[in-house]
Amino acid sequence: DNAIIAEKGKMQITPDKNFLEFTLQNGYRYEQKGDASSPDNEFIKMGFKEYKKLFDLSQLNIQTTADSLFSKNFRVENVKQLDKAIDSLNRYPDSFARRIQFEFNPFMFFLKLKNSEVNAIKQQPSKVKNFDDLIPDTLKYTVQEQALNSVSSMQNIISVIQSDASDKSKDMRLHLMEWHKKFSLSIACLVLFFIGAPLGAIIRKGGLGLPLVVAVVFFLIFHLLNTFGEKLVKENLINPLGGMWLSVIVLTPIGGFLIYKAARDSQFFSKEFYYRSFRRLVSNITALLSIFKREK
Repeated sequence: DNAIIAEKGKMQITPDKNFLEFTLQNGYRYEQKGDASSPDNEFIKMGFKEYKKLFDLSQLNIQTTADSLFSKNFRVENVKQLDKAIDSLNRYPDSFARRIQFEFNPFMFFLKLKNSEVNAIKQQPSKVKNFDDLIPDTLKYTVQEQALNSVSSMQNIISVIQSDASDKSKDMRLHLMEWHKKFSLSIACLVLFFIGAPLGAIIRKGGLGLPLVVAVVFFLIFHLLNTFGEKLVKENLINPLGGMWLSVIVLTPIGGFLIYKAARDSQFFSKEFYYRSFRRLVSNITALLSIFKREK
């Protein structure tokens, strides 16, 4: 059980609105360890000139309504809105650095002396072998307790800031992914058109069935590549530029190849083409084998 009594204090919310900060002055902290009913329990009283305590408010955030969530959904934003959101997200690394400095200043007392003038004195031989010997026995527990509280508070601050930074980094990837998707899908439609259009000229037999099957196969390839690229971007394994343009990069050479074959009136998809190619390959292999046998 803990209790804190002070002459005066101040309560305020930190600028990032994530913590409630209490600053107490000239008081005492009472702490009872062990079972209160036990006669051997320990009672501790610690005095302080200034005591600061932070309370995390992230668990008290009010959930936004479905309408506000929909209005902030990056998937329904246009390019101009995405540009504005990305520009705002780009500024967060600097704000995180300032936030860390602001949150850690109360615990880094030595930072307050960085501009102070200290006159050098002649160094005297030290009579203290251990740092603990500098602290009176009556204050050792108080110093240790304050140090542990400071470290615990700083760990909590780091954990919250790290979580916020991770969320902002994810938001940045998602916004960049959606920005590139606005353009990559348009280009992908043209690429699929340049793949599908030559198929009608190249595939002359088989009616509607074979061209449709080939077109569906290429569309499935596009869908798989696009889904794979999105997954890589969300897991931060590839940058949004490469992930969202992956399908276009892979399919564009195929579309160019099919247009080239259609322009040359190629029989790339005809059975006779593969039959003649197979016979030519077999005849070449047979000729090579006969030459090899003659040399033996």
